[in-house]
Amino acid sequence: MKRLIALLLALTMLFALAGCSTKTETADEAAPSETASNDSAASSGTTRLVLGTSTTGSTYYILGTGWADVMKSAVPGVEISIESTPGGITNMQSMRSGDMDMGMTTSWLGGDGWAGTSWAEGTKYDNCLSMFPTHSSVLYIFTLADSGINSIKDLEGKAIGTGALGSTSGDAVPLLLDAFGIKVKSTANLSSNGICDALKDGTIDVGFGVTGVPASWMLDLETSKDIKIIPLSEDEINTVLTAQPYWSSGVIPGGVYKNHDEDIPCITFGNFFIANKDLDEDLVYNLVKATFENKAEIEKVDKNAEGIDVENLGFLTMPLHPGAQRYYEEIGVEIPDNLKLD
Repeated sequence: MKRLIALLLALTMLFALAGCSTKTETADEAAPSETASNDSAASSGTTRLVLGTSTTGSTYYILGTGWADVMKSAVPGVEISIESTPGGITNMQSMRSGDMDMGMTTSWLGGDGWAGTSWAEGTKYDNCLSMFPTHSSVLYIFTLADSGINSIKDLEGKAIGTGALGSTSGDAVPLLLDAFGIKVKSTANLSSNGICDALKDGTIDVGFGVTGVPASWMLDLETSKDIKIIPLSEDEINTVLTAQPYWSSGVIPGGVYKNHDEDIPCITFGNFFIANKDLDEDLVYNLVKATFENKAEIEKVDKNAEGIDVENLGFLTMPLHPGAQRYYEEIGVEIPDNLKLD
């Protein structure tokens, strides 16, 4: 009898220990589930955005990448991916199709895009709204120093290289040539570096590019070749601006490039960031506010960020996103009527 009682006690203790072990294992298995839930919540709290820039190595790409990095630190919970594209037109098209949240474009392309004129061919890109201005980019017309080409009119019958279709230079150059009635022999749509290589190889006579000052690819080109930047006369600039009211004029400062000590008159384009109208107002407000408050950090990446200034709001040819407008009004900027969404 005593043996039976002892056996029963032993079995009771064994089952009790097994029960404790089962409870501990269940608790341990539940822990990863709770952690995964927390990770999922953190992930869902991150806003991921896509920014369209331009080709790798361009001002848009360098400036856009630097801006995105600064925003990651300045606006918690926001991650911005950079998309390399042909340029402003493609950025607006991608935003309209819902493939991008933000982009960079020029005063010219943005103005015609909003109105549905010129390149937009009747399609109004009214989902693209302005955020902030950046820099003024220049239209470079360049050749080798010994080419014998000295003016825009010397391009008749020549082989030229421009940016890809959808880029500012790719779409601007045909209009520039049309303004003067110039017929070229051929046009190659290439990257900036590709244009420089083609010029060195002799497969093109003249290159065109639209970017800031200095242009990294121009600096690289002049390390191996003597180059000549073709200026436009005052009359020539007036002819172009009459045909293209969203374009503007300026100079490439003397001393930036070898053997070019004097300012070089040229066509320029204002540039600005745009956001999809469906982006949250608070989000855009925070991005614009952080941009101006961290301008010095962005300038460390690209000096063209110096153009991020309310004085350059004239670059904007699309109405402001409500979030951007709220920031400008908060700091006392009087918003022009053409930049109010209404």
